[in-house]
Amino acid sequence: MSAICGIYNLIGGKVLEQINSAMMEKLKAYPNDFSGTWEKNQVFLGSVIKYITPESSLEKLPYFQSENGLVINADAIIDNRRELLSLFNIPVTEWCQIPDSRLILLAYIKWGEECPKHLVGDFAFVIWNEKTKEMFCARDHVGKRTFYYYNSTEVFAFCTVMKPLLIIKENPNELNDAWIADFLALQGPIHEVDCNHTIYKNIFQLPPAHTLKINPRGIVIRKYWNPLDVPKLHLKSDEDYEEAFREVFFEAVNCRLHSVGSVGIMLSGGLDSGSIASIAALKLEEEGKRLKAFTSIPISDYKDWLPKTAIADERDYIKAYMEEHRNIDVTYCNCEGLNSVNCIDELIDILEQPYKFVQNSFWLNDIALKAAQSKCTVLLDGQSGNYTISFGNITSYLMTLYRKGKLISALREIRDYSKFYNRTYSSVFKYFLKIVLPDCIKSIYHKINAIDEKNELQVPVNSEYASKWNVNDRLKKVGLGPYLKNNLDIQEVHRFLANSVLFSHAGAIETKLSLKYGIAKRDPTRDKRIIEFCMSLPGEQFVNKGKERSLIRRAMKGILPDKIRLNYTSRGCQSADWIQRLLPDWPNIKRELQYIIKCKTFEKYLDTDKLQKVLNDIGDHPKDDSYECIQMIIISIIFGRFIKLVC
Repeated sequence: MSAICGIYNLIGGKVLEQINSAMMEKLKAYPNDFSGTWEKNQVFLGSVIKYITPESSLEKLPYFQSENGLVINADAIIDNRRELLSLFNIPVTEWCQIPDSRLILLAYIKWGEECPKHLVGDFAFVIWNEKTKEMFCARDHVGKRTFYYYNSTEVFAFCTVMKPLLIIKENPNELNDAWIADFLALQGPIHEVDCNHTIYKNIFQLPPAHTLKINPRGIVIRKYWNPLDVPKLHLKSDEDYEEAFREVFFEAVNCRLHSVGSVGIMLSGGLDSGSIASIAALKLEEEGKRLKAFTSIPISDYKDWLPKTAIADERDYIKAYMEEHRNIDVTYCNCEGLNSVNCIDELIDILEQPYKFVQNSFWLNDIALKAAQSKCTVLLDGQSGNYTISFGNITSYLMTLYRKGKLISALREIRDYSKFYNRTYSSVFKYFLKIVLPDCIKSIYHKINAIDEKNELQVPVNSEYASKWNVNDRLKKVGLGPYLKNNLDIQEVHRFLANSVLFSHAGAIETKLSLKYGIAKRDPTRDKRIIEFCMSLPGEQFVNKGKERSLIRRAMKGILPDKIRLNYTSRGCQSADWIQRLLPDWPNIKRELQYIIKCKTFEKYLDTDKLQKVLNDIGDHPKDDSYECIQMIIISIIFGRFIKLVC
């Protein structure tokens, strides 16, 4: 794992030494085991490396291959090493001597610009061709590593993070108003609508699954992978699907255990991280190693407010893993004294921008820190599991059956679901009618039954600012914000998952936390092979005889403890205490928001009248069920601090 940077002077001439040094100084602030530079004529390349895998200790980047006149600079962990090493006819005795950057270079020599299609893993890399004077750049399929760039008529510069690029950029603190408007208008944790852009004007991102080629004649950006293109898989039996799933899933987990240090995991009581932990524990046990688990739990004086089906403290489920797999060591992280406000300054510095994952921000950061302190170099999680390995909710399946005209099958699933979950058939059937009714009929139904359709989004954006920067058009185009559809069928869920914005959003957070703490955050549920496999499956593998999330429950029998595998009735809620944590700081939060409301700087960005009303409604005693309004307040404070920092 590396942080890389580089400059290409498009009009010729040597790159200024003081700029090179300044960029490298920014990167050297991250934990690293090696740093290197390469410079010739109009090109400068730099890298700092943190050893994660055994092969990474062999990396000497940037690397120049004189035979072909190619220089590679890579931030990469390649997971299909065996496949590539065999394909390139490298003797088995030499496999452990080949670093990942060399594999990428061999892939480029063999396949040219198509080479990223043949790589599996987390990567962003640049290859400079001395002969053609072209620079080729690529970002992995799901954007697990970031790639930012600045491009003018005179210079092209790139980096894993944004701050070094501000050294080169004219007007370094000039912000991107369209990005800010989108950020403030989006409800939920997503930061952006278009992952080509960033909060800084003229600092761009290369989207996931894209390549970039640049020379003095211009720049070409091309998409090389779309998971929606995967053909459907047809097997003979459920058992065949289960076996095929295990084969892909076990490989996705096991290849990510390749580490020079300990392996950690962010562990909850759910199917996703639990399945990863169970597979990892089995593999590590074969090697005489232990798995270090980190579990978020509530503060000691937490007052439970959740329904019985939601569990804030999952320790009973965590104990089931420890009983099943004796090589799992668990650290319970109650993050005493931490909350969503007192970590803001640190996270803005880490992420280089305002952020919106308010509810779990403090414990995600704390677990990454604790993992690093525990000598972990890999920290696993299962963030994308709900859309891949454990996908399967009754709503999406019923919508799919309905739209395919399979009404008998839909009624059969309603019957089976009702029996299994102890619901009345009539209640589930009414729910089915509700979700399949066309919008126009729903509107009439709501009027007849006096149902209020007004559901104002709790977002802080100033509507005039949003209109000026055409936010509505962009949200409509990508189906986010007020255009986010409910009750998606399976095909629509797949299209939603395939959106590069979601991949890029998660990848940016993971990359920067990884860099900060010198670890690699790795998610087997976002492995391209897992995504392709899960998108190839028929819907009945995910919901079977009324049972939700069916495939993973069947496939993990005998591997995942039954207490978790067969838990159909409750779900974990790791941030249930986030508002209670804010109570001691609430007077300060109110004061800070009042300052933002009254400050002229923020008038154009924020709907200060809405924020004042929300603050008045909440008063001195914020309640747990006011989370949307409180989240809007905290996001406004995060944004306010960022603006004060850069302006």
